[in-house]
Amino acid sequence: MCLSTVYKKEGGENVFLCKNVARVIPKGDEIALYDLMGNKTVIDGVILDVDLMENIILVKENER
Repeated sequence: MCLSTVYKKEGGENVFLCKNVARVIPKGDEIALYDLMGNKTVIDGVILDVDLMENIILVKENER
């Protein structure tokens, strides 16, 4: 099973956001992240990078 960890780009660093992400649904400026247990995390932002070898997803939150 391939689950991913999501980090958000903040300044020049990657900050942990959530782990065991099984599903990602981008819709407009929102990204819905679902973990293994079905918990949903929604962020207002964009996907910057998806590394399937390392199981890492990097996102950037929109400025508010």
